[in-house]
Amino acid sequence: MPEARDALHLAADAGGRRVRFAAGERIFAPGDWPGSWIAIESGRVRVSLTAPSGRELTLYRIGAGEACLLTTSSLIGDEPLPAEGFAETAVEARIVPKPAFERLIAEDPAFRRDVLRSYAKRVADLVVTMQDVLFRSLPERLARALLARERDGAVDATHQAIAAEIGSAREVVSRLLQRFEREGLIAVERARIAVRDRDALRRTAAGDG
Repeated sequence: MPEARDALHLAADAGGRRVRFAAGERIFAPGDWPGSWIAIESGRVRVSLTAPSGRELTLYRIGAGEACLLTTSSLIGDEPLPAEGFAETAVEARIVPKPAFERLIAEDPAFRRDVLRSYAKRVADLVVTMQDVLFRSLPERLARALLARERDGAVDATHQAIAAEIGSAREVVSRLLQRFEREGLIAVERARIAVRDRDALRRTAAGDG
């Protein structure tokens, strides 16, 4: 069986046009009807849901070589987008207009196969996110988020950003961070969170804390 092409190569092969988004720019919003299929060339996009209460949950991120799960789903199902996507960093991407995407899906078996493989992988990633939200405790999810964001012994993220990552409220995250600090796992500093005991943080993330 031939090796599957990643989303970027699929978009390039389909004649996708290169577009750019600035860091912080909203790429799509809930209720939008997607006019094109998008594959990321460089940078990172965050896709999230926001409840009427204002609480936010990060569903997934899209990096280089990947396509957006919800955009693909909306194009195939002819439905509006249920979530929003922001450029977390400067982003370069390729877009394939909806008519060209639909024609390739209908007429090109190799393109259809590889798009669906990419789609299936993103669905699996989303299921993992839902499992975390539904079945892991908040301390476990917070510890996992801190470990995932840690670089050189520190996490550069606001309490609000971490709350969105784990589907909680900023006030709850702040209280948990204070608890972690009392237990010696971290130190909450002015503009970052220093990791003091990575092993203990890993045990908490695994439910052994």
